[in-house]
Amino acid sequence: MIRLIILVLVVSAILIVVGSYIASCVAEGLQYHYSDTLIAGFIALLQTLPEYAFIIILTLAGHFDYALMSIVGANILLVALGFPVIVFIGYISKVRGIRKDKSLDLLRENSVESIFLAISGVYMVYLGLKGDIDIVDGVVLLIVFVVYMFIITHLPPEVEEEEPKKLARFFAERKKIGLVAIIVGAIVIWYSAEVFTEGILEFSKQYVGSAIILVTVLMPLVSEFPEKLTAYIGAARNEDMARLGVANFMSSRINNGTLLFSSMMLTLYLAHGGTVVSLHTADFPMLPKLMIMAGILSLLGALTTIDRRITVMESIALFLVYIVLMYSLIHLEFLVYADMLMVIILAIILGYALKDRRFFWWSDLTYTLRELKFRKANQ
Repeated sequence: MIRLIILVLVVSAILIVVGSYIASCVAEGLQYHYSDTLIAGFIALLQTLPEYAFIIILTLAGHFDYALMSIVGANILLVALGFPVIVFIGYISKVRGIRKDKSLDLLRENSVESIFLAISGVYMVYLGLKGDIDIVDGVVLLIVFVVYMFIITHLPPEVEEEEPKKLARFFAERKKIGLVAIIVGAIVIWYSAEVFTEGILEFSKQYVGSAIILVTVLMPLVSEFPEKLTAYIGAARNEDMARLGVANFMSSRINNGTLLFSSMMLTLYLAHGGTVVSLHTADFPMLPKLMIMAGILSLLGALTTIDRRITVMESIALFLVYIVLMYSLIHLEFLVYADMLMVIILAIILGYALKDRRFFWWSDLTYTLRELKFRKANQ
């Protein structure tokens, strides 16, 4: 029975990755034909479709705690592992700029992602302290996401390629086939996610101790794998692609911390008539603390960019945090020490930024909004 469940998990995970890869390629191809806000939002949805499938399926089944744990796990994967790996790959690959400066330099426009990442992180801490998430929180987070999307979809692209590559080029040249691929990819992702979720729940019933690892590590890994693998490959090419990879990670994390919560609450209301989800559950009694942890981690990740760069030392610190968090998920009594470690690192980063007068968020955001206003006036 266990072997059958594991086989189902493996096969469904592979199908989700394949479906996600197809959707991502179609999305990349679409970017060479469309640039308006609607299409940009549609592309973002395509690239994060597996995450929404997991959350909606779990919410429909009434497993709200599992859905929230999956969001927490995505936070850990994107920030504590995603950020440093991008920098490490660039440094080891001797990418010019990263190797010389021992840091990944960001653009002034990236302040938008950084600030909204910090805002969503602070809100997660608030939810953890409050002990629940209600329909009002869903509306507030939806507004935050809409404002964020409005700003980033009116900014110029960070990296411009002359032509889409490989499969993306195929879909860019064949729009009708691309449309069919979107539909097929979405169906594959949805039904595979449903089977994968059922397998996770069944496995958790028999091995309760493994549930937290499965939901916070395996689910986010499967849903994020295709897009993140592309970012890692790009990081080995040049600093522009590495910077774009970090920006994509921040954007995905903002999506997870805003619209994903809103989608969960909307599904809850439509399917069950509910308006509140308690974080205090029998299966995951530590969920409020994990939400606080995820919020602090997001704030830490955002603050590594406060001086318009992510250094190799900051990346090492984030990777250390990832190791400690993984250990804390197995031994939950150490979670408080993980929080303390993150707060200490956060304080050190903030202290150095103030000492060296490299606190650039406000000036960079002001510059970016001015650019946005200028572009709008000249359109």
